[in-house]
Amino acid sequence: MERLRRISPREAYAAYVRGHLLVDVREPVNGAQKTIDINHLITMPISELNQRYAELPTNRPIVLVSRVGNSSDEAARFLMNQGYSDVTIVDGGLAEWEKEGLPVRQAD
Repeated sequence: MERLRRISPREAYAAYVRGHLLVDVREPVNGAQKTIDINHLITMPISELNQRYAELPTNRPIVLVSRVGNSSDEAARFLMNQGYSDVTIVDGGLAEWEKEGLPVRQAD
């Protein structure tokens, strides 16, 4: 199996600016307090990924974010098994994203 690619939150933000799709795979209970504050963030909890993954484009790089990275690993493996080839994980998840001073907001 292909090795999972990880990037820092700053690299992930730069990738988003370049057009990569950021996908938050946290369960609602984990994401209830804060979320990443960017336009076009896709929220697709890991528990729904099996039913909803086809909503994600196959022709656009995907960057996965979870609370600390564990759900992103599982989601990346799943997507790669479904034929997605350009999948990356935010190392440290939302916790590291916020620690690096990148945009977050209170969840709805």
